[in-house]
Order: sequence, then structure tokens, then C-alpha cells
Amino acid sequence: MLATSAEGQVFDNKSVVALHDAGLGEITIITKINSLPCSYDVSTDSLIALKKAGVTDDVIAAMVGRCGASSRAQGIDNRSMDPLVKHSPGIYLAQEAAGAGRLLLLRPVVGSGNRTTGNGSVLFPLKTMLTVPQPQSQNHVGSSRPTFYFYFDAADQNVSDFGVERSIAAQSPAEFSLVRFKVKGNGREIETGRLSAYFSISLHLGVKGKDTAAFTAEEIGDGIFKVTASDALVAGEYAFVFSGESGRSRVYDFSVLDTSLPGKHAAGK
Repeated sequence: MLATSAEGQVFDNKSVVALHDAGLGEITIITKINSLPCSYDVSTDSLIALKKAGVTDDVIAAMVGRCGASSRAQGIDNRSMDPLVKHSPGIYLAQEAAGAGRLLLLRPVVGSGNRTTGNGSVLFPLKTMLTVPQPQSQNHVGSSRPTFYFYFDAADQNVSDFGVERSIAAQSPAEFSLVRFKVKGNGREIETGRLSAYFSISLHLGVKGKDTAAFTAEEIGDGIFKVTASDALVAGEYAFVFSGESGRSRVYDFSVLDTSLPGKHAAGK
């Protein structure tokens, strides 16, 4: 995520028209449509407006297909502040601002990846590090006990890429880990594997327990889960991480701010 982060990115009908007006081809626009969750209005009036704006039939069909695949066009309201109202599949952060509630969709981090350090010796074991760009998330939390809502669509095994590409998508919060990143330079990272050799080969896969936080998940509706940390989170950089069959991870990040500093919003390291 982050200089122009996917978290803050809104790709809707106006965005499609903007790409069309900029001269981008059908293949590019459709690829973009298929890479993000449905945020389109595919009502009859909106489809007519798209056609009048010059958007091609294939692009419009891709928008309708993207939304219809998981029934988003039927009874789903992403603007609703009521967590019991069905939303598009994803992780939403519950926020309070000026007495009004808001559900913020957490987009997967753009540019996350893995790097390897060390040489496999006792002193310098091989480590696999999951890394994300930028030292701080753009999703800020002012509470040590934030509330999240996970929305799943069991009928859609792709769940609009709510998971890892080319794999069966997550269907429960239990498939995610809540981790705390270490800030290093201009990014964040966490160890996800270690290999060392001393008389015998020692292999450890997965995030260390000390780098994870326990959370509780309560199913409050059909495919809707209310998720909260079991204990208060100290200020720092966190994320829900889902790793699928391909070995790639999807990272949904957020910062817990240090509210003890008057007039400041500082995240711990």
C-alpha cells in the first residue's frame, strides 16, 4: 500500500469512464475490473449511462459479471453503517467519527512480498521475511481494541480475490493470522520461516507466536463475523495475513496509534 495505496483506492463507474476517456484499451480496463472487488453500480440506469459515455459492451459486461459472481448486485449495500447488512466480501474496520459509525474496507497491501536473509548457519540462519512497503499503514486505529467485520460469500470460491489469486479463497477468520510487524527502514516486515543447520537441519515455517495476537471471532450473520483482539493491542503496525495454496500472502494492514501522546498520532515500532 502505499504511496498511492489500494486501501484508499476507489474504482467505480466513474473510474471506468475515466480510463475509457484516457484512451486505454478494453483489455487493460477489463484486467483492472477483474483485479479489484466490485464497487460498481450496475443498475439499469447506470448501465445506460455507461453506454452513453462510450464504454464498450465487453467492458460493461465485465463489470456486471464481476458484481454478479458473488451476488453483490443483489441486496448488498457497502455504504450501510449497519454491520448486519451484507457487504461485499472483505475485512472492514469499524470506525467512530463525530458520533457517526463507518465501516472502512481494508484493501490488500500493494507491493507486499518475501525476502531471504542469512546463510543457513547457526549464527546466521536463513530467514524468510514477509515485507510490506512504507513504515506505517494508511488505516489508522485510535483504540487498543478495534473491531473488525469479516464478510464472506460461501457461494463464490474466488470471493473477489479475498484471499490469494488462483487458490480457494478464505471462508473463515480462523484462516487468518493477526500479526504485528517490525518497522525497518522504509518498510515493515515479519519473519515467516527459518532454516538453520547445527548437527541437523532445523526448519520452522510460519509466524512466531510472539509476533501474533490472539483474536475472537463471533458469527453474527450469514457469512458475517465480528472480530476483536483478545487482549489490548499496544501501539504499532498490525495486519491480518492470509496465506493460500500458492504460497503468496494477502496482507490487510492497520496502525494502532499511541493515543497517550497529546496532539500526536505515533505508531510504535
